[in-house]
Amino acid sequence: MFRRSLLALACTAVTALATTGISTSAIANTDGLEELRAELARQNTLITNQQKQLEALAGTVESTPAVQGSNATTIGFYGEMHFNNRDDNDPIVGENNIHLHRFVIFLGHQFSDNLSFKSELEFEGAPDSTSIETEVEQAYIDWKLNDAVSLNIGQFIVPIGLLNETHEPDAILGVERNPVEEFIIPATWWEKGIMALWQATPGLALDAAIHNGLNGQGAGGIASLGTADGLREFRQEFGGARAEDLAYTLRVKYTGMSGLELGATVQQQENIVQTDDILFGGKAPATLIEAHADWHWNKLGLRALAARWEIDNALAKTNGTDRLEGFYIEPSLKVLDNVTVFARYNQWNTAANTSGLEDSKQVNIGANWWIHPRVVLKADVQDSNQFAGDGFNLGMGLSF
Repeated sequence: MFRRSLLALACTAVTALATTGISTSAIANTDGLEELRAELARQNTLITNQQKQLEALAGTVESTPAVQGSNATTIGFYGEMHFNNRDDNDPIVGENNIHLHRFVIFLGHQFSDNLSFKSELEFEGAPDSTSIETEVEQAYIDWKLNDAVSLNIGQFIVPIGLLNETHEPDAILGVERNPVEEFIIPATWWEKGIMALWQATPGLALDAAIHNGLNGQGAGGIASLGTADGLREFRQEFGGARAEDLAYTLRVKYTGMSGLELGATVQQQENIVQTDDILFGGKAPATLIEAHADWHWNKLGLRALAARWEIDNALAKTNGTDRLEGFYIEPSLKVLDNVTVFARYNQWNTAANTSGLEDSKQVNIGANWWIHPRVVLKADVQDSNQFAGDGFNLGMGLSF
Protein backbone atom coordinates (compact mmCIF):
# COMPACT_ATOMS: atom_id res chain seq x y z
CA MET A 1 0.00 0.00 0.00
CA PHE A 2 2.85 2.38 0.87
CA ARG A 3 4.65 1.66 -2.41
CA ARG A 4 1.47 2.18 -4.41
CA SER A 5 0.99 5.55 -2.68
CA LEU A 6 4.52 6.65 -3.55
CA LEU A 7 4.02 5.54 -7.16
CA ALA A 8 0.78 7.52 -7.38
CA LEU A 9 2.44 10.60 -5.96
CA ALA A 10 5.35 10.23 -8.38
CA CYS A 11 2.94 9.93 -11.30
CA THR A 12 1.22 13.09 -10.08
CA ALA A 13 4.54 14.92 -10.08
CA VAL A 14 5.50 13.67 -13.57
CA THR A 15 2.08 14.55 -14.93
CA ALA A 16 2.32 18.02 -13.46
CA LEU A 17 5.76 18.37 -14.94
CA ALA A 18 4.53 17.27 -18.35
CA THR A 19 1.73 19.79 -18.29
CA THR A 20 3.97 22.72 -17.54
CA GLY A 21 4.75 23.02 -21.20
CA ILE A 22 8.57 23.08 -20.74
CA SER A 23 10.24 22.25 -24.04
CA THR A 24 13.56 20.47 -24.59
CA SER A 25 14.95 23.60 -26.12
CA ALA A 26 14.13 25.45 -22.94
CA ILE A 27 16.08 22.90 -20.94
CA ALA A 28 19.06 23.52 -23.18
CA ASN A 29 19.44 27.09 -22.01
CA THR A 30 20.03 28.51 -18.55
CA ASP A 31 16.63 30.11 -18.25
CA GLY A 32 14.96 26.76 -19.02
CA LEU A 33 17.09 24.99 -16.44
CA GLU A 34 16.11 27.45 -13.74
CA GLU A 35 12.48 27.07 -14.73
CA LEU A 36 12.78 23.28 -14.42
CA ARG A 37 14.36 23.57 -10.98
CA ALA A 38 11.56 25.84 -9.80
CA GLU A 39 8.92 23.46 -11.10
CA LEU A 40 10.56 20.46 -9.41
CA ALA A 41 10.66 22.37 -6.13
CA ARG A 42 6.99 23.20 -6.47
CA GLN A 43 6.11 19.55 -7.16
CA ASN A 44 8.19 18.43 -4.19
CA THR A 45 6.24 20.81 -1.94
CA LEU A 46 2.99 19.48 -3.39
CA ILE A 47 4.01 15.87 -2.68
CA THR A 48 5.02 16.74 0.89
CA ASN A 49 1.69 18.46 1.54
CA GLN A 50 -0.27 15.52 0.11
CA GLN A 51 1.69 13.14 2.32
CA LYS A 52 0.85 15.20 5.41
CA GLN A 53 -2.83 15.27 4.46
CA LEU A 54 -2.91 11.48 4.06
CA GLU A 55 -1.23 10.95 7.44
CA ALA A 56 -3.67 13.34 9.12
CA LEU A 57 -6.62 11.55 7.52
CA ALA A 58 -5.36 8.17 8.72
CA GLY A 59 -5.00 9.50 12.26
CA THR A 60 -8.52 10.91 12.19
CA VAL A 61 -9.99 7.58 11.07
CA GLU A 62 -8.14 5.66 13.80
CA SER A 63 -9.39 8.02 16.52
CA THR A 64 -13.00 8.21 15.36
CA PRO A 65 -15.29 6.89 18.18
CA ALA A 66 -17.60 5.12 15.73
CA VAL A 67 -14.70 3.06 14.42
CA GLN A 68 -13.38 2.38 17.89
CA GLY A 69 -16.80 1.15 19.01
CA SER A 70 -17.56 -1.02 16.01
CA ASN A 71 -16.37 -4.15 17.86
CA ALA A 72 -16.78 -2.84 21.42
CA THR A 73 -20.53 -3.39 21.80
CA THR A 74 -21.54 -7.00 22.46
CA ILE A 75 -24.90 -8.76 22.47
CA GLY A 76 -25.56 -12.10 24.13
CA PHE A 77 -28.51 -14.31 24.96
CA TYR A 78 -29.68 -17.29 26.97
CA GLY A 79 -33.07 -18.94 27.11
CA GLU A 80 -34.84 -22.14 28.08
CA MET A 81 -38.13 -23.98 27.61
CA HIS A 82 -39.51 -26.53 30.09
CA PHE A 83 -42.07 -29.32 30.09
CA ASN A 84 -43.17 -30.42 33.58
CA ASN A 85 -45.24 -33.50 34.38
CA ARG A 86 -46.54 -33.89 37.92
CA ASP A 87 -48.33 -36.88 39.40
CA ASP A 88 -50.40 -34.63 41.66
CA ASN A 89 -53.26 -32.85 39.90
CA ASP A 90 -52.42 -29.25 40.77
CA PRO A 91 -55.63 -27.22 40.17
CA ILE A 92 -53.59 -24.16 39.13
CA VAL A 93 -50.71 -25.53 37.08
CA GLY A 94 -52.30 -28.79 36.00
CA GLU A 95 -50.63 -32.18 35.66
CA ASN A 96 -48.76 -31.28 32.45
CA ASN A 97 -47.37 -27.88 31.58
CA ILE A 98 -45.02 -26.48 28.95
CA HIS A 99 -43.69 -22.94 29.02
CA LEU A 100 -40.94 -20.68 27.73
CA HIS A 101 -39.35 -20.13 31.10
CA ARG A 102 -36.64 -17.56 30.39
CA PHE A 103 -35.63 -15.29 27.51
CA VAL A 104 -32.64 -13.15 28.52
CA ILE A 105 -30.75 -10.57 26.43
CA PHE A 106 -27.26 -9.37 27.37
CA LEU A 107 -25.96 -5.99 26.21
CA GLY A 108 -22.47 -4.76 26.99
CA HIS A 109 -20.06 -2.10 25.82
CA GLN A 110 -16.29 -1.74 26.25
CA PHE A 111 -15.49 1.96 26.63
CA SER A 112 -11.78 1.40 27.17
CA ASP A 113 -9.36 -1.27 28.33
CA ASN A 114 -10.39 -0.69 31.95
CA LEU A 115 -14.03 0.46 31.75
CA SER A 116 -17.06 -1.44 30.48
CA PHE A 117 -20.84 -1.64 30.92
CA LYS A 118 -22.80 -4.87 31.38
CA SER A 119 -26.57 -5.41 31.46
CA GLU A 120 -29.19 -8.16 31.23
CA LEU A 121 -32.87 -7.83 30.38
CA GLU A 122 -34.92 -10.89 31.34
CA PHE A 123 -38.38 -11.99 30.22
CA GLU A 124 -39.58 -14.76 32.53
CA GLY A 125 -42.72 -16.87 32.42
CA ALA A 126 -44.03 -19.12 35.20
CA PRO A 127 -45.97 -22.38 34.72
CA ASP A 128 -48.89 -21.05 36.79
CA SER A 129 -49.23 -17.80 34.83
CA THR A 130 -50.01 -16.65 31.30
CA SER A 131 -48.19 -13.35 31.84
CA ILE A 132 -44.53 -12.54 31.25
CA GLU A 133 -42.47 -10.81 33.93
CA THR A 134 -39.88 -8.33 32.63
CA GLU A 135 -36.83 -7.61 34.78
CA VAL A 136 -33.53 -5.79 34.47
CA GLU A 137 -31.30 -8.37 36.10
CA GLN A 138 -28.02 -6.47 35.79
CA ALA A 139 -26.97 -2.94 34.81
CA TYR A 140 -23.57 -1.86 36.09
CA ILE A 141 -20.20 -0.46 35.09
CA ASP A 142 -17.12 -2.63 35.57
CA TRP A 143 -14.17 -0.38 36.36
CA LYS A 144 -10.77 -2.07 36.43
CA LEU A 145 -8.49 -0.05 38.70
CA ASN A 146 -5.44 -2.28 38.18
CA ASP A 147 -4.61 -5.91 37.41
CA ALA A 148 -5.90 -7.05 40.82
CA VAL A 149 -8.74 -4.69 41.80
CA SER A 150 -11.94 -3.65 40.08
CA LEU A 151 -15.24 -2.03 41.04
CA ASN A 152 -18.79 -2.89 39.98
CA ILE A 153 -21.15 0.07 40.37
CA GLY A 154 -24.88 -0.22 39.68
CA GLN A 155 -27.22 -3.21 39.82
CA PHE A 156 -25.30 -6.48 40.03
CA ILE A 157 -25.68 -10.13 41.00
CA VAL A 158 -24.99 -10.65 44.71
CA PRO A 159 -21.88 -12.89 45.07
CA ILE A 160 -23.44 -15.87 46.84
CA GLY A 161 -23.49 -19.58 46.05
CA LEU A 162 -22.95 -21.47 42.80
CA LEU A 163 -26.16 -20.76 40.91
CA ASN A 164 -26.54 -17.03 41.48
CA GLU A 165 -23.72 -15.89 39.19
CA THR A 166 -23.69 -18.83 36.76
CA HIS A 167 -27.21 -19.94 35.85
CA GLU A 168 -27.26 -20.26 32.06
CA PRO A 169 -29.18 -23.44 31.16
CA ASP A 170 -26.25 -25.02 29.32
CA ALA A 171 -24.03 -24.52 32.40
CA ILE A 172 -26.15 -26.34 35.02
CA LEU A 173 -27.45 -29.89 35.37
CA GLY A 174 -31.17 -30.63 35.44
CA VAL A 175 -34.18 -28.89 33.96
CA GLU A 176 -35.16 -26.85 37.03
CA ARG A 177 -32.77 -24.95 39.26
CA ASN A 178 -32.08 -26.55 42.63
CA PRO A 179 -34.63 -25.55 45.32
CA VAL A 180 -32.05 -24.92 48.06
CA GLU A 181 -30.44 -21.98 46.28
CA GLU A 182 -33.83 -20.91 44.89
CA PHE A 183 -35.70 -20.74 48.21
CA ILE A 184 -33.00 -20.31 50.88
CA ILE A 185 -30.43 -17.92 49.35
CA PRO A 186 -32.66 -16.95 47.28
CA ALA A 187 -31.28 -17.14 43.70
CA THR A 188 -31.19 -15.46 41.39
CA TRP A 189 -30.69 -12.36 43.44
CA TRP A 190 -29.44 -8.91 42.45
CA GLU A 191 -29.22 -5.60 44.28
CA LYS A 192 -28.02 -2.03 43.72
CA GLY A 193 -24.80 -0.67 45.17
CA ILE A 194 -21.05 -0.96 44.83
CA MET A 195 -18.84 -4.05 44.92
CA ALA A 196 -15.05 -4.30 45.11
CA LEU A 197 -13.41 -7.37 43.59
CA TRP A 198 -9.84 -8.23 44.61
CA GLN A 199 -7.76 -10.99 43.04
CA ALA A 200 -5.51 -11.38 46.07
CA THR A 201 -3.33 -14.12 44.56
CA PRO A 202 -3.72 -16.43 41.57
CA GLY A 203 -6.62 -18.65 42.61
CA LEU A 204 -7.77 -16.59 45.60
CA ALA A 205 -10.40 -13.85 45.22
CA LEU A 206 -12.19 -11.63 47.74
CA ASP A 207 -15.37 -9.69 46.96
CA ALA A 208 -16.98 -7.10 49.24
CA ALA A 209 -20.26 -5.31 48.48
CA ILE A 210 -22.47 -2.64 50.03
CA HIS A 211 -25.98 -2.62 48.63
CA ASN A 212 -29.65 -2.14 49.44
CA GLY A 213 -31.15 -4.77 51.70
CA LEU A 214 -34.19 -7.00 51.52
CA ASN A 215 -37.64 -5.48 52.03
CA GLY A 216 -40.44 -7.66 53.33
CA GLN A 217 -43.13 -4.97 53.56
CA GLY A 218 -44.75 -5.94 50.28
CA ALA A 219 -44.84 -9.59 51.31
CA GLY A 220 -46.52 -8.83 54.64
CA GLY A 221 -43.48 -8.47 56.86
CA ILE A 222 -42.15 -10.97 59.38
CA ALA A 223 -45.54 -12.71 59.64
CA SER A 224 -45.11 -13.93 56.05
CA LEU A 225 -41.94 -15.89 56.81
CA GLY A 226 -42.19 -19.67 56.78
CA THR A 227 -43.96 -19.96 53.42
CA ALA A 228 -42.60 -22.22 50.69
CA ASP A 229 -41.00 -19.22 48.95
CA GLY A 230 -38.85 -18.34 51.96
CA LEU A 231 -37.33 -14.89 51.44
CA ARG A 232 -37.88 -14.73 47.68
CA GLU A 233 -40.65 -12.14 47.98
CA PHE A 234 -38.37 -9.95 50.11
CA ARG A 235 -36.07 -9.26 47.14
CA GLN A 236 -36.33 -5.74 45.70
CA GLU A 237 -36.33 -6.59 42.02
CA PHE A 238 -38.03 -3.49 40.62
CA GLY A 239 -36.34 -0.23 39.56
CA GLY A 240 -36.70 1.66 42.84
CA ALA A 241 -35.57 -0.02 46.06
CA ARG A 242 -35.98 1.03 49.70
CA ALA A 243 -32.56 1.70 51.19
CA GLU A 244 -33.35 2.82 54.74
CA ASP A 245 -31.31 -0.16 55.94
CA LEU A 246 -28.41 -1.55 53.91
CA ALA A 247 -26.76 -4.93 53.55
CA TYR A 248 -23.10 -5.98 53.45
CA THR A 249 -21.76 -9.02 51.62
CA LEU A 250 -18.30 -10.58 51.84
CA ARG A 251 -17.22 -13.57 49.75
CA VAL A 252 -13.99 -15.55 49.51
CA LYS A 253 -13.43 -17.93 46.59
CA TYR A 254 -10.56 -20.35 45.98
CA THR A 255 -9.81 -21.76 42.51
CA GLY A 256 -6.10 -22.50 42.93
CA MET A 257 -6.39 -26.20 42.04
CA SER A 258 -7.47 -27.39 38.61
CA GLY A 259 -11.12 -28.47 38.59
CA LEU A 260 -11.85 -27.23 42.12
CA GLU A 261 -13.80 -24.25 43.44
CA LEU A 262 -14.33 -23.57 47.13
CA GLY A 263 -16.38 -20.59 48.25
CA ALA A 264 -17.94 -19.04 51.33
CA THR A 265 -20.13 -15.96 51.82
CA VAL A 266 -21.28 -13.99 54.85
CA GLN A 267 -23.99 -11.35 54.50
CA GLN A 268 -25.35 -9.01 57.15
CA GLN A 269 -28.74 -7.34 56.65
CA GLU A 270 -29.48 -4.34 58.87
CA ASN A 271 -33.25 -4.84 58.62
CA ILE A 272 -35.04 -7.16 56.17
CA VAL A 273 -38.33 -5.23 56.45
CA GLN A 274 -36.86 -1.70 56.07
CA THR A 275 -39.01 -0.35 58.92
CA ASP A 276 -39.44 -0.47 62.71
CA ASP A 277 -43.24 -0.51 62.38
CA ILE A 278 -44.74 -3.24 64.54
CA LEU A 279 -47.30 -3.78 61.79
CA PHE A 280 -44.55 -5.56 59.86
CA GLY A 281 -43.08 -7.27 62.90
CA GLY A 282 -40.60 -4.59 63.92
CA LYS A 283 -36.92 -4.33 63.05
CA ALA A 284 -35.36 -7.59 61.85
CA PRO A 285 -31.58 -7.80 61.37
CA ALA A 286 -30.49 -11.00 59.64
CA THR A 287 -27.32 -12.92 58.81
CA LEU A 288 -26.75 -15.32 55.92
CA ILE A 289 -23.88 -17.83 55.87
CA GLU A 290 -23.20 -19.95 52.78
CA ALA A 291 -20.44 -22.39 51.79
CA HIS A 292 -19.99 -24.52 48.68
CA ALA A 293 -17.65 -26.79 46.76
CA ASP A 294 -17.57 -27.60 43.04
CA TRP A 295 -15.09 -30.34 42.01
CA HIS A 296 -14.41 -31.96 38.63
CA TRP A 297 -11.86 -34.72 38.00
CA ASN A 298 -11.69 -36.62 34.72
CA LYS A 299 -15.30 -37.69 34.08
CA LEU A 300 -16.49 -37.24 37.67
CA GLY A 301 -18.11 -34.18 39.18
CA LEU A 302 -19.41 -33.24 42.61
CA ARG A 303 -21.25 -30.14 43.78
CA ALA A 304 -22.34 -29.40 47.33
CA LEU A 305 -23.74 -26.33 49.05
CA ALA A 306 -25.16 -25.38 52.44
CA ALA A 307 -26.81 -22.10 53.48
CA ARG A 308 -28.46 -20.72 56.62
CA TRP A 309 -30.29 -17.53 57.58
CA GLU A 310 -30.56 -16.34 61.21
CA ILE A 311 -33.16 -13.60 61.81
CA ASP A 312 -33.05 -11.58 65.03
CA ASN A 313 -36.71 -10.72 65.56
CA ALA A 314 -39.08 -11.53 68.43
CA LEU A 315 -42.08 -12.37 66.23
CA ALA A 316 -39.99 -14.61 63.99
CA LYS A 317 -38.66 -16.47 67.04
CA THR A 318 -42.18 -16.93 68.40
CA ASN A 319 -43.34 -18.33 65.04
CA GLY A 320 -40.27 -20.53 64.61
CA THR A 321 -39.38 -18.73 61.37
CA ASP A 322 -36.17 -17.09 62.58
CA ARG A 323 -34.03 -19.69 60.84
CA LEU A 324 -34.02 -20.83 57.20
CA GLU A 325 -31.54 -23.48 56.12
CA GLY A 326 -30.82 -26.08 53.50
CA PHE A 327 -28.20 -28.10 51.65
CA TYR A 328 -27.79 -30.19 48.52
CA ILE A 329 -25.27 -32.61 47.07
CA GLU A 330 -24.97 -33.35 43.35
CA PRO A 331 -22.62 -36.07 42.00
CA SER A 332 -22.30 -36.41 38.22
CA LEU A 333 -20.61 -38.61 35.61
CA LYS A 334 -19.71 -37.73 32.02
CA VAL A 335 -20.68 -40.93 30.16
CA LEU A 336 -19.90 -39.42 26.74
CA ASP A 337 -18.07 -36.28 25.70
CA ASN A 338 -21.42 -34.50 25.36
CA VAL A 339 -23.63 -36.45 27.80
CA THR A 340 -23.57 -36.15 31.61
CA VAL A 341 -25.79 -38.04 34.05
CA PHE A 342 -26.39 -36.76 37.58
CA ALA A 343 -28.26 -37.25 40.83
CA ARG A 344 -29.12 -34.46 43.26
CA TYR A 345 -30.40 -34.67 46.82
CA ASN A 346 -31.96 -31.46 48.21
CA GLN A 347 -33.11 -30.78 51.77
CA TRP A 348 -34.34 -27.42 53.08
CA ASN A 349 -36.65 -25.71 55.56
CA THR A 350 -37.96 -22.13 55.44
CA ALA A 351 -39.14 -22.34 59.08
CA ALA A 352 -36.45 -24.51 60.63
CA ASN A 353 -37.29 -23.66 64.25
CA THR A 354 -40.95 -24.60 63.95
CA SER A 355 -41.60 -27.59 66.18
CA GLY A 356 -42.71 -30.72 64.34
CA LEU A 357 -42.27 -29.24 60.84
CA GLU A 358 -40.62 -31.73 58.51
CA ASP A 359 -37.84 -30.60 56.18
CA SER A 360 -38.65 -30.40 52.49
CA LYS A 361 -36.83 -33.14 50.56
CA GLN A 362 -36.39 -33.69 46.85
CA VAL A 363 -34.37 -36.07 44.67
CA ASN A 364 -33.65 -35.45 40.98
CA ILE A 365 -31.99 -37.99 38.66
CA GLY A 366 -31.39 -37.13 35.04
CA ALA A 367 -29.10 -36.33 32.12
CA ASN A 368 -27.87 -33.40 30.03
CA TRP A 369 -27.13 -33.91 26.32
CA TRP A 370 -25.19 -31.11 24.65
CA ILE A 371 -25.98 -31.27 20.93
CA HIS A 372 -23.64 -28.25 20.65
CA PRO A 373 -21.33 -26.81 23.33
CA ARG A 374 -23.89 -24.02 23.89
CA VAL A 375 -27.14 -25.94 23.21
CA VAL A 376 -28.44 -28.59 25.63
CA LEU A 377 -31.36 -31.01 25.91
CA LYS A 378 -32.31 -32.15 29.43
CA ALA A 379 -34.45 -34.76 31.17
CA ASP A 380 -34.85 -35.77 34.81
CA VAL A 381 -37.24 -37.55 37.13
CA GLN A 382 -38.21 -35.98 40.43
CA ASP A 383 -39.35 -37.41 43.76
CA SER A 384 -40.41 -34.98 46.50
CA ASN A 385 -42.37 -34.85 49.73
CA GLN A 386 -43.87 -31.53 48.58
CA PHE A 387 -47.32 -31.11 47.03
CA ALA A 388 -47.24 -31.57 43.24
CA GLY A 389 -43.58 -32.51 43.57
CA ASP A 390 -43.37 -35.96 41.91
CA GLY A 391 -43.00 -36.47 38.17
CA PHE A 392 -40.53 -35.73 35.39
CA ASN A 393 -39.14 -32.70 33.56
CA LEU A 394 -37.92 -32.10 30.01
CA GLY A 395 -36.02 -29.04 28.89
CA MET A 396 -34.11 -27.25 26.16
CA GLY A 397 -31.63 -24.44 26.75
CA LEU A 398 -28.97 -22.42 24.97
CA SER A 399 -26.70 -19.41 25.30
CA PHE A 400 -24.42 -17.35 23.11
